[in-house]
Amino acid sequence: MAILIRNLFIFFLFTVILGGSYGLWKLEHQLRQVTYSEFRHCLNNHDIVETTFKGNQVIVEHAAGDKYITNVPNPEKLISELQDKDIRIIFEKDRSELIFQSTVIVYIILLLLTVVISLSKKRKLEEDENKFASDKLILPDSGHKLVTFDDVAGIPEALEELQEVVNFLKDPGQFEKIGAVSPKGILLQGPPGTGKTLLARAIAGEAHVPFYSFSGSDFVEMFVGVGASRVRDIFKEAKNNAPCIIFIDEIDAVGGSRAGGSSASGQDERSQTLNALLVEMDGFSTSDTIVVLAATNRPDILDPALKRPGRFDRQVNILPPDLNGRKRILGVHGQKVALTPDIDINKIAHMVPGFTGAELANLVNEAALMAARAGKECVDFQDFELARDRIMMGVERKGMILSEKDRMVLAFHEAGHAIIAKSIPHADPIHKITIIPRGQSLGQTQQLSVGDRSSYSFDYLKSRITILMGGRAAEELAFQRKTTGAQGDIMQATEIATSMICKWGMSDIIGPQAMIIDNDGFLGNASHRVEMSDQTSLLIDKEIKNLLDNAYAEAVAMLSEKFYLLKQLANILLEVETLDEEEFDIILACHFTEKIEAGIKATHNCRDCVAADTCIHSRIKK
Repeated sequence: MAILIRNLFIFFLFTVILGGSYGLWKLEHQLRQVTYSEFRHCLNNHDIVETTFKGNQVIVEHAAGDKYITNVPNPEKLISELQDKDIRIIFEKDRSELIFQSTVIVYIILLLLTVVISLSKKRKLEEDENKFASDKLILPDSGHKLVTFDDVAGIPEALEELQEVVNFLKDPGQFEKIGAVSPKGILLQGPPGTGKTLLARAIAGEAHVPFYSFSGSDFVEMFVGVGASRVRDIFKEAKNNAPCIIFIDEIDAVGGSRAGGSSASGQDERSQTLNALLVEMDGFSTSDTIVVLAATNRPDILDPALKRPGRFDRQVNILPPDLNGRKRILGVHGQKVALTPDIDINKIAHMVPGFTGAELANLVNEAALMAARAGKECVDFQDFELARDRIMMGVERKGMILSEKDRMVLAFHEAGHAIIAKSIPHADPIHKITIIPRGQSLGQTQQLSVGDRSSYSFDYLKSRITILMGGRAAEELAFQRKTTGAQGDIMQATEIATSMICKWGMSDIIGPQAMIIDNDGFLGNASHRVEMSDQTSLLIDKEIKNLLDNAYAEAVAMLSEKFYLLKQLANILLEVETLDEEEFDIILACHFTEKIEAGIKATHNCRDCVAADTCIHSRIKK
């Protein structure tokens, strides 16, 4: 009905616009109307050269080209008189009535076509709505590959909490005997790529029940009432197929808070859809074995009525996996590719702290692509390293040619990072030093933590800032100038220092006060400063500046003391471009056992190396 009314409104609006345009055109081009007396006066003066008769109306043309129209009471008598005066006479049919009738018929036909098209579109929409829920249904015996808990790794706490949902769907009578009621809704919340959708499918696979999979955007349509109608249809069909699971991915698209904005009036389409969802979830009978699962990475914007007990009873946080979780996830995805027998999954898991399940799956796939591109039969550790660099830094920019001067500055920059990272006791171990451009980065000094950190001390954070300042300090010591290469380092150092002062209360002057509030849910780094006085703002800026200045001064002092090592390491990087942890340790060991008076004399014996052919001394010029 809404579609028919809308189309009729468009039709009548078009009619009014078309009729008005035609009326304006006709008003602009119509002839001047004169009285019959004026016409007789012109006729007696012999000023008329042509007349055109249309019924009782006559269009008169003068010798000067002027035209006008008049009404004639007796056309037959006037025709005789015009013939006597030898004036040209033209006869035309009066088609105004015919045009009016034709216009009416055309408009009636258009009106009927509008009604027919609207009704057919309405019928098609109704058919689509009837198939909407059934098209999203995945039956356990439909031929689709079932996902089970064996396919999910790295989130044992979530699996343990959701196991009772599976037990409820398999045997609801066990809960009914005790009088317990299973949760009606479970909200899976966490960053993108942590496995929320996979976990929902695994619950359905474990319980072996029908599974309805929807996205929040499926309910948001341009037609008012469609979203609410779809919600009602979904729950109606789900009750016929109970026990079952309804899964709504990205529920924040339809379940956003109704506070403020146009949705407060109750007429907004999203608001109506949300209201229908709230009513349906609250209208469950205790005997309905239907579980609603929803996933979101923006739980902070969901409507409070949606998260109250009785609707989404539980909120399960799914966060990026820890070290053990990453090992299990890599083990699951590693079974799908051919790995070398001596591959160290534990070392690979250490390489990728903070990676989500989706990123780990992508890492394995990228490593397999690297191996296939190189013509290998199995994926080895080097392929995983290349895949990690590609994901984190981008593709190697082989076409980028740096001048020798720029390469030297870059080598000193990365050497400065590495030496300070090795000198500070609280720093993470060095994994790789490279001056090969990748993505937006010209070079990088990679550090890997020994284990996952859940909290950071003041000393560790300050050491991070000092290491970041090492690149700029090395440039200034070696070349007495500043370059733009330290832009990313300075941004990271400023961000860490700001968080230390404004978020984590690590300033004795400011005290344990939160001056920045995060409000981004699980996405990005959106935050805002709280309201404060100008005096407090000045104190914060001063504390941040002092922290950065002290870290920079410490970096300059360290590198000044070890400038000879800095120069040697930079020269080696210019030769080999990339150093790993073992090679870097060998360089340091050789440096500290040298007699500096006569230059470098390495005490390291290549024959003592486990792999003499890959020894650092075989890769650099003596």
